[in-house]
Amino acid sequence: MGPASPPRRVEQTDELPIMFPAVKLGKHWHGDGGIRLSAPLSPALHLGATRMLAVSTHYGKSMSEADEPQVIGYPPPAQILGQLVNAIFLDVMDEDSVRLQHSNEFLRELPPEQRHGYRIVDFAVIRPSKDLGRLASEYEPELPRTFRFLTRGLGTKETSESDFLSLFMFVPEYLQRLIEIGEADAEARIEEIRRVVTPS
Repeated sequence: MGPASPPRRVEQTDELPIMFPAVKLGKHWHGDGGIRLSAPLSPALHLGATRMLAVSTHYGKSMSEADEPQVIGYPPPAQILGQLVNAIFLDVMDEDSVRLQHSNEFLRELPPEQRHGYRIVDFAVIRPSKDLGRLASEYEPELPRTFRFLTRGLGTKETSESDFLSLFMFVPEYLQRLIEIGEADAEARIEEIRRVVTPS
């Protein structure tokens, strides 16, 4: 047998599949790495961050909202796709945030000499006060006719949750609403934000 051939570099593009194109940098193509980032807070932690402000687009439902049925009958494809999108992009942020909070609580119980290099991170998560998926459904009639035909074929009109639709909602009026909601939510928690971003 001849010598083994050298390992071959496999290029992967992680853009939101099909919808958004990858970008070529040098000899390689690059896409949205968030699809594969299972611990989104870890890069900042590994770089030595001691204060972190995370911005999530995941709306935190109340118990009554979570108990409210989102569809009548069997879930349409749009509902299932929305759950997959949340699992890839949003749930990992929540899980990582909970882990960091638990780590902080544990470290506060230990004297500094017993922390073995681990540190407490001043941390806050800002999330929208409105359900962005439901908000997107209000602007669905403003989408181009061809795209609207495709999304309705997936059942976007059969569910009260349009998280999947919100990914592609670039309608100017919807984007303006997002800006207004973001500004209001930041203003409501300005003291917490100021505490995290202001050097002590």
